[in-house]
Amino acid sequence: MKNSVINNGSDRIGNINNVGSLFLRYVSSELLKVGMRSSYMHMMQPLMDSESLTQLQLVELTGLKAPTISITLRNMEREGIVARVKNDSDRRETHVSLTDKGKDMYEKILETLGKAEEIMLKGISDKELKAARVAADKMSANLLSELGEEID
Repeated sequence: MKNSVINNGSDRIGNINNVGSLFLRYVSSELLKVGMRSSYMHMMQPLMDSESLTQLQLVELTGLKAPTISITLRNMEREGIVARVKNDSDRRETHVSLTDKGKDMYEKILETLGKAEEIMLKGISDKELKAARVAADKMSANLLSELGEEID
């Protein structure tokens, strides 16, 4: 099947979007092989960085909507990737943490991302990569500025 890119007649942006899309498609397909949905990736990093987080904190850290977080966590809990525990002092608050299985899955995500990056960058010189980084940084800064945000 031929890969197509929707663009407005300009291959400049279409090519950039295509790289990101193909990268995510590759990562998703590899993660499915180990039984993980790619939608879980957004929550894994914040959960690895903390002992536990509330669902509200996950909303703030990931930028995802509360219903999306709730559904994803329910699926992750069902699969043994996270544990959810009600706060004893405030029963409305639920704390989420990764299980041992979740921590193992996180390692698989990192391995998969590393492999995807290695494949993506095959045959690209350091000079080409540096130029691409500079251009991407400028594009990001331009868009963030227009959105009224600052680049990290």
